[in-house]
Amino acid sequence: MAVMQDEIYRVGKLSLDVGRHVLAGPRGEVLLAPVPFRIMEKLMRREGVIQSQDAITQAIWSDPDDEPDDPGRVIREKISKLRGLICLIGTEGPSGVEIRNEREVGYYIQSRKSR
Repeated sequence: MAVMQDEIYRVGKLSLDVGRHVLAGPRGEVLLAPVPFRIMEKLMRREGVIQSQDAITQAIWSDPDDEPDDPGRVIREKISKLRGLICLIGTEGPSGVEIRNEREVGYYIQSRKSR
């Protein structure tokens, strides 16, 4: 019987276990709710590549009828909370990981070492 290993994305010291929806760093791990998980998965799949708000919206709500009235506000709020989680689990600092925003373009994640 073959054992299937879950997909894990890594950016610096941050990892996202896709099968378990767990974001982990040097100081611990956090189980992510569906919307923050989909945002992190979208960003971590392509480190350093800007993801437009529309692309993130589609990753979260595949059916436009399920979208909230202001998906941009929801995304901003969730990204703010994800930034806090990144600090909490210990991936901040000069060798840490950050979610960046390019105004009017979108979001991306990167290791500060790679800048």
